[in-house]
Amino acid sequence: MIPPNLPSRTPTRRATARVGTKLDKNLLAYTAAASAAGVGILAMAQPAQGKVVYTPGNEPIIVNGALLALDLNHDGTADFSFKNFYYVTHGLGGASLKITPAQQANEIWGVKSRGKSCAVALPVRTKVGPKGRFGPSPNGAFMAGVNLGNSTHSGFAYCPWDGVETAYLGLKFVISGETHYGWARVKFVAPSFFNSATLSGYAYETVPNRPIVTGQTTGTDETSIGDEVLSPPVSYSTPAPDGLGGLATGAAGLERRRKQPNAE
Repeated sequence: MIPPNLPSRTPTRRATARVGTKLDKNLLAYTAAASAAGVGILAMAQPAQGKVVYTPGNEPIIVNGALLALDLNHDGTADFSFKNFYYVTHGLGGASLKITPAQQANEIWGVKSRGKSCAVALPVRTKVGPKGRFGPSPNGAFMAGVNLGNSTHSGFAYCPWDGVETAYLGLKFVISGETHYGWARVKFVAPSFFNSATLSGYAYETVPNRPIVTGQTTGTDETSIGDEVLSPPVSYSTPAPDGLGGLATGAAGLERRRKQPNAE
């Protein structure tokens, strides 16, 4: 028996479900946000890579000589400059050792002495960073100075570096719009004569806003600091008779002082 002809069935396709346009955009946004969060967490887990860049030195800050430029990061642009000034005329005179920012945004760890802006003489192992006493000093900060006075007015000393053997300057400066911290070490041939100053080294931290420790020459901690012993600075405002007398005698007096056994 021949079966009757049955109508043929055409296979039906199942309709593909589509995600709504709004939901599709939300999923894409969620995926992007999750990826960004993952990258952010990874970045947070990775500490900023940086280092301390140290430059040794033995540069005299010459009395009445040219400005001595300090380029902390060696980019060819001076960050600060030193000036050593001395004069005596008609019984009057004075001397001063000064550091001045070479760029407007740069600053020096400072203090006031006899109404003058002074640079603090920091000891070794002092943290130099955002909590330091920095402030604008467009006209510079005196490290030490003396006014020799005259027949009616006695001389006086000002600022903290008179009598110091070795100490550090705390420095704040800008690289490509970002704040960095550094230090500069200054030594003196004869501590009672601050005009015998020598820039004996400097360093800065390459990571913006990360503190540096005075005396630190490598790494990101204090392990590279030597056991340097510093003499305490004299009072900021008390006269220093030995220094005043030495300055009054000029270069000859300084040379005699250097030859004394206890001048080292």
